[in-house]
Amino acid sequence: MPLSSLRMTARPYSLLCAVLIAAPACGEDPQITSTNASSTTDATGTTSDTSGGDPTGATEATEATATADTVVPTSTSTPDPGTDSTDGTEPGTSASTSATATSTSDTGDTTEDATSSSTGGETGVEPCDGPLLNCYVGCPDELFAVPPYVEEFDDPAQYDAHWGGTWAAPTVAGGSLNFGPHPMTPDWWDNYSPTWSKEEYGDTLLCARLRLTPPVVAIPDEDMFEVTMRLPADAAYETGAMSLGLLTAESQLVFRTRIAEAQWQDHAEAPFPLDRGVENTLDVLIYAQGDKYVAELRNAAHPDEITVLPAEAQFSPTGLLTLLGWRDSEAVHVDRLVLGGPAAEVYDKLVAELP
Repeated sequence: MPLSSLRMTARPYSLLCAVLIAAPACGEDPQITSTNASSTTDATGTTSDTSGGDPTGATEATEATATADTVVPTSTSTPDPGTDSTDGTEPGTSASTSATATSTSDTGDTTEDATSSSTGGETGVEPCDGPLLNCYVGCPDELFAVPPYVEEFDDPAQYDAHWGGTWAAPTVAGGSLNFGPHPMTPDWWDNYSPTWSKEEYGDTLLCARLRLTPPVVAIPDEDMFEVTMRLPADAAYETGAMSLGLLTAESQLVFRTRIAEAQWQDHAEAPFPLDRGVENTLDVLIYAQGDKYVAELRNAAHPDEITVLPAEAQFSPTGLLTLLGWRDSEAVHVDRLVLGGPAAEVYDKLVAELP
């Protein structure tokens, strides 16, 4: 069926409990407390959709890129220029705006043998010098104001209560949310595996622990995993939302927004170290405050190379959280996901990293 003949439909989502995996039982909505701005939760109804449509819409394997009109300043950490993208050869493709990312040395104790917290994360060490992921690994509760929303992906019923998805939906098994692998075919519906929250969030901090395997033979635009912040419930694509893409084929991070079926606007990008052909364990932090965003990423195999990527764009102040495994030739596993307001001890550091 030609992609051009598809008609994407938007759909509202109901507020069923809390969004991510929360310790509270279904029926209790944990309050996401931000130390700066309060999150606004919009309760919406849920309608049955038998067409297989997805609120994030569809995308093709080949993407055109629009140039962002925002210039992202460097964070307060030691700067390390990111790589500039080049002009595409397809019609409608223009050079993306390269932001300056930061990669810093690890001055704290970041060994994977760190003491486990009561919720399964790894505790940080004090004081924390440099990026937060120097000291806080495994998404510990210490990063968050109480109560954070925690998802351990160990209860399929709890997952079903807080998340939705269509197409090749991810599975909850083995204490993880599992995406793919999918056949690398031109049929996007065989490779598109989104899951989205049933509650909307505003200014908030997200932390995810995930595992993925970059392909040995890298084909650009073929393998990626994406986390989208503040996706409007009625969005045809990721319009009006900030998406952090882990482009595993290119070993690159990018903050971007999809503005059409096969067109993106890049806001910031940076290289990110990955080992090919083996499983990489990553910690991902994303903080959204108003029109400003910052991401920290750490590969457990390269603990001294923490990447800090700031970006700025005007989007909806609230929206759904979307996890997306797209055209993954190897499986992607999300082991832990925590969402909430940042703790007072880390708030100032996060704000200093914003553009």
